[in-house]
Amino acid sequence: MSKKKPFNELDSKTKLMVITSLTFLVLLGLFFLLGVFFLGMVGLFQLLGVDYESNRSLVWFGMMVFAIGFIFEALAKLIKAVKVKRAGLQFIIGIDLLFTWVSVYIVDELIAGVTMHFWSQWIFALLLVAVDYAFDDRKIRKEKLA
Repeated sequence: MSKKKPFNELDSKTKLMVITSLTFLVLLGLFFLLGVFFLGMVGLFQLLGVDYESNRSLVWFGMMVFAIGFIFEALAKLIKAVKVKRAGLQFIIGIDLLFTWVSVYIVDELIAGVTMHFWSQWIFALLLVAVDYAFDDRKIRKEKLA
């Protein structure tokens, strides 16, 4: 039986192979997640009747929603921090929904290749907020305790 060596005691060829393999696995996982996100957006936009000119405009739309949404989420956190003492969970979710819709609306206006109806903007924003709350249990626990 051979004893396992620490990484720093391996020869350079083996180190290179390990680093290359790990990098490949991380990139494969990242591309898989981005592919699932992209195909999910394509399917959702098909269901909502959203028109888009090309896949590039759809990718730009997704990136811009996250970039602008990050800014508006910071503003929403600021408002929730000020009002959280008196507000209920419905108010907090409403603030998240409103700011998410504003970011989707702004991106829809900025990206000329994507055309969304008013109601599809709200449904998309509602789904983003629902996914955000579904995958972040801390938000619900924190806001129930507040």
